[in-house]
Amino acid sequence: MRVLSLLAALACAALVILYPRAIAHDAAGVPHGFLVGMLIGMSILWVYGFGFVPRHPLIRRIFSPLVGWALLLGFGAAVFLH
Repeated sequence: MRVLSLLAALACAALVILYPRAIAHDAAGVPHGFLVGMLIGMSILWVYGFGFVPRHPLIRRIFSPLVGWALLLGFGAAVFLH
């Protein structure tokens, strides 16, 4: 699961960095709210993929892979289908 999460985060980062037109054709068309949610999900998957586990129970729940996948897929669909 960690490798899959890391690969998903890498693919998301690569797509956003290497082909930004996949998100919008110009800077005015970027769905910023959805993009922020997707990038937070990507960041959570990076953290989980590299093996970091927070000690505090609340932080551990917030940075769980389930939350990361939900944010990445949910907001990612909104970004790319916008």
